[in-house]
Amino acid sequence: DDGDYYFEAHSEALSSALNSHLDPIKREEVIETTISPVRASATAREVDLVEAAHAARDHEMYDKILILMRHGEAEHNVFERNYVEKNGTTMEEANADEDYPTDPMLTGKGCGQMLDVSRRTATFFNKETGLQPDLIVVSPLRRAIHSAMISFPTHTVQTSLSNTRWICSPVCMEQANGNKSEFVSSPQELRELFPGIDFTLLEENLAGGDVHELNGRQKVPLFESKLDLMGRTDEFLRWIKEREERVIVVSSHATWLQSLCAFSLQYEPEQKGLEMFRKGEMRAVGLKFD
Repeated sequence: DDGDYYFEAHSEALSSALNSHLDPIKREEVIETTISPVRASATAREVDLVEAAHAARDHEMYDKILILMRHGEAEHNVFERNYVEKNGTTMEEANADEDYPTDPMLTGKGCGQMLDVSRRTATFFNKETGLQPDLIVVSPLRRAIHSAMISFPTHTVQTSLSNTRWICSPVCMEQANGNKSEFVSSPQELRELFPGIDFTLLEENLAGGDVHELNGRQKVPLFESKLDLMGRTDEFLRWIKEREERVIVVSSHATWLQSLCAFSLQYEPEQKGLEMFRKGEMRAVGLKFD
């Protein structure tokens, strides 16, 4: 995608981190320095929503059913594209501009992308099919929360008849690492915008500190950033394994989703986990834990 920050150096750095893990010489060093050796192991298979609905009723098929979504187009995507076209510079230079959007919301196009998703959720996620989310997990970044709210309008805290729980998890985001589109808004601001979502995990991550401390952390090389990302997708997998909810929606970002699918999950067939999510794309995945 033109103007998409992830499809350049970030994707290359993640690929390099994945290859380092797969390299038998580097594997132990990677695990010891950045990734917990106590890893949850799960076999994953992508399914369509008809299969997911059938699996929701048959608990022997899968331990968990993940509904993975990438957010729709956001304001920073448009800013980057226009900046590069106008100035003939790079996206990194666009990010340094003082007008670059911080924690951007969706554009009109992005809202439209998620409305397309909502038409699918209206068809497949209801009492008749038996496929209903038990838990919706969102990244703290506003575009991911906004995307989930549009995609599941009848399952929000205010509208859900099945008391679907919404949790904001900081492990489901990309670390800012100098990119202002990934600067997190404060829990107070997010509560005002998105009432009913549980922001406790974000507050615990801040450990009483100010959100500006999180956003202003010293930049690290992208390779190290992606190793940290792989550790966090592993952490997420351990977290959902211990939870009772079975049908779990996750609204996140391109390289986080790729790290989860390509590294933390054992995909069958393997190459399916390497495919990058497009903006506004939703996939269903069945998990079996070892």
